Amino acid sequence: MKIEIKRKSEIEVELICEAEKNEIEEEKKLIIKKLKKETEVEGFRKGKVPEEIIEKKFFDVIREEILKNLISKAYFDVIKKENFIPVVEPEIYDVEFSEERLLFKIGIELKPNVKIKKYKGITIKKVQPKEVKEEDVEKALMELEKRPEFTASIIDIEKRQMWKKRIREELEEREKNNAKLEEEKQLWNELFKNSEFPLPEKLVNKRAQRYTEDYLKRMNLSGKTKEEIEKLVNEIYKIVKVYAEEEVKKYFILDKIAEIENVKVDEKEIDEKIEIYSRSIGKPFEEVKRLLEEKDEIENIRDEIKINKAYQIVKNNINYIERIVIPGQDKNP
Repeated sequence: MKIEIKRKSEIEVELICEAEKNEIEEEKKLIIKKLKKETEVEGFRKGKVPEEIIEKKFFDVIREEILKNLISKAYFDVIKKENFIPVVEPEIYDVEFSEERLLFKIGIELKPNVKIKKYKGITIKKVQPKEVKEEDVEKALMELEKRPEFTASIIDIEKRQMWKKRIREELEEREKNNAKLEEEKQLWNELFKNSEFPLPEKLVNKRAQRYTEDYLKRMNLSGKTKEEIEKLVNEIYKIVKVYAEEEVKKYFILDKIAEIENVKVDEKEIDEKIEIYSRSIGKPFEEVKRLLEEKDEIENIRDEIKINKAYQIVKNNINYIERIVIPGQDKNP
């Protein structure tokens, strides 16, 4: 097969492929031979159906299989030979198929080459959790008192004090989490500034589409017109695409850090992750692992653990400062 590799950008490749008549005929013979073994046609014993009858009866099936097999062969041969790492499923287009030849193009989006200047010793400002005041607790308690099912349980002074204690703990925990999120935001801003690579647009779009679909599943769309739904979809997509871009950036940065740090994931770590999941859904470990293997999800779990370990390396090497001292400002106010 003739294959021309056309570089459209650093991460975009187009394969221009042409299979000639002899390749098409060879592939057709293999498909007919397979169908002959498996097919039953009235008037003939299994395996004894004449090939010309099979070719006529299963013309569309044979044509589809030829296309699928030759396209797959071209794609995987190039991927292996060129050491390409695709990040999304390839796009097949401009297909021209006749008895004489098969022409088609394959669009591939590749994993970007990430350049990171710095990921250890990143300086961020330590964020102190916001103080929870008595008035914050009282305000939250007043909101509870508006709910009839809580009124009886907080009239008693002791019970009221117990609720106030619980509310304070919850508010303090929320403020701690907010402080951590603010620190992580600083960290990622620095990682983004210290990293450089082209963003795989097709991968971002695919992820944004999935986020949009998930969001829509949780909404009640009954009574809305087609135009209203389309407008809503576009609005949601614009919002979630920003998030998708950020998530894709984070993934490739941490993936590169994992590569630099030679992060490994062993089978015990994978089993521990599956064990946690199996307990959460109340199913036996072996059953859950078997299902995950059948769905080819084990590598995704391995990848998730690897990415988390890379992020932990970054977090373990943060250079925290209590506050940023501006030149000319007193260091000990």
